[in-house]
Amino acid sequence: MTRLLRPLVLLGLIPAASCTSSSSVQIRGVAPSDEATYLSAEFSCVVNGKVTNLPISRVNDEFCDCDDGRDEPGTAACSHLISAQFHCENDGFFPGKIHTSRIHDGICDCCDGSDEEINGKSSCPNTCAVAANKHRKEAEQRLVVVKAGFDKRQATITREIAEYFNGAQEAETATQKELAGLKLLKDRVTVHKDREELKEKKYRMEAARQKQAEGHENGETSKQQFSDAKEKEAVEALEFEGLDSVRVADDDVPVNSEEDERASEVLNSRRETVKSLIELPDGTRVPLADYLRMNHNKQAPTKKLRAPRTAEEMRREDFLGPLFNGDAEGRKRIGLYALRTIGIVISPVRVLIELILFSPRTLWSVLSTPEIAGSVIDKLPDFAYPSRSIWFRQLGGGSVYDGYSSVMWGARVVWDAPVYAYHYLFPKLDDELKLPVAESLRKVLREIDAGIAKLEKEQNDKREAAKMDYGPDRAYFALKDKCIEKRIEKYLYKFCAFQEIKQDHTKLGKWDGWALDNDKVDHTKMRYSKGQRCYKGPERSVLAHLECGEEDELLSVDEPSTCVYEMAVRSPLACTTEILTKAEEDVAFWTRAH
Repeated sequence: MTRLLRPLVLLGLIPAASCTSSSSVQIRGVAPSDEATYLSAEFSCVVNGKVTNLPISRVNDEFCDCDDGRDEPGTAACSHLISAQFHCENDGFFPGKIHTSRIHDGICDCCDGSDEEINGKSSCPNTCAVAANKHRKEAEQRLVVVKAGFDKRQATITREIAEYFNGAQEAETATQKELAGLKLLKDRVTVHKDREELKEKKYRMEAARQKQAEGHENGETSKQQFSDAKEKEAVEALEFEGLDSVRVADDDVPVNSEEDERASEVLNSRRETVKSLIELPDGTRVPLADYLRMNHNKQAPTKKLRAPRTAEEMRREDFLGPLFNGDAEGRKRIGLYALRTIGIVISPVRVLIELILFSPRTLWSVLSTPEIAGSVIDKLPDFAYPSRSIWFRQLGGGSVYDGYSSVMWGARVVWDAPVYAYHYLFPKLDDELKLPVAESLRKVLREIDAGIAKLEKEQNDKREAAKMDYGPDRAYFALKDKCIEKRIEKYLYKFCAFQEIKQDHTKLGKWDGWALDNDKVDHTKMRYSKGQRCYKGPERSVLAHLECGEEDELLSVDEPSTCVYEMAVRSPLACTTEILTKAEEDVAFWTRAH
């Protein structure tokens, strides 16, 4: 063996001191992991496209034989090949490789100076210890940051995240119980609201019918009644003084007091849900819980309502009472009833007349438009109505005109009787006329609906969160509703984990899941896609790299290709146990090296 290795020593391939064992062969420029290739008297490589066995003496002979430069790892003979590399041992601290073109170029590339070594001597000082010390300090600084981030991560996991997820079942049960209670409360409030709205509707109908009756008694036509611009003021002026308190009292479905009591107990446990007070008919404002405890079966409106009528009043006002027992107004009202009855009976005659006059009226309305014959019609003299003349009004001392007016009034009442009956059966109600109790209950119901919607949203969010992948230990859940902003150059970037990323007002992408590395989920990279489309280009997309850091911070944004972005985000939530272990190992390694 010694005889075999002696030529290698002479060729400068191995030091003479290593001739005692083939396992200690060390060839210049070759990494220890590749030395097995050069242990025999020959080695194989591709020469001119063919596998060829070359003698070991052809290694580092300043002539490039192999197509990949493997025969010249310690010289620059194969520097024209990209694959030709020189191994820097660097005292074993941080071994690496450089291209063979950098050998003997007068520049110290390897910290141990081996790239400029000639005949065992190098003009470059050995700076590996200095570099190792620098790396040690950097590793120690890095470890401080990683430890701080790791501690914050663990605190977040054990507090915020554990509280959210560990009690998920208990929270689900509690939420279901709260929802059931609120829905019971909603049902009871709805019952009371429907009850009060029924009374409110009665009030509106009574007010509308009373106004209609007063209008006809005063000689108004149906057109005048229902087009009066001051109708609202007239209804408000009634103040329900003419309404019968018996007819609008609490005569609807009785309220279940036991269920109301249960609803009030629910309300006591969630007082923040309903803050509005209930305004009673007498103007008193009470909390909803007190309102539910009231005996509503005996409660009757007390505000601005006429007391129940006496027997004398009913005798004088009902049926034919006004004719025989009433005054002039009562007899007039009986006359109105009679005329309207006649009008209802002969209403088919009005229908026939309306059908006959429909075509002439339509034709006249078309001809009277300015575009056709409106200007000509306007120039025609007005038809002289005898009833409008002064002599007719003075005829018979005015008695003729009074009789004529009475007949015309009666005719209008008969003619409008079908319209009056329709509006009596289906009166035009004033929606602005509201009872305080009904309005208060509507407001309360809106608050309860908002509380139910909030609880249901929280419940759905927790269910979705339980299904979603938030990384190791679900740590990134802490970023779910958080956004990190930073102005980089002229743009303000906004990173919202599990939501979207924006560049000013431009959406770069929305959450599209974790990136994959060899078909495995990589929890250090977030994918965002389907952003705003570039002009004549693809939709924007982002790959966000999560790095360990002491604070949440957006580090950098790059655009390696058109509308494809890469973003670096630092967060303590990325400081996993593996990263902490690696940082500790780096410090230990560089400490030993130093």
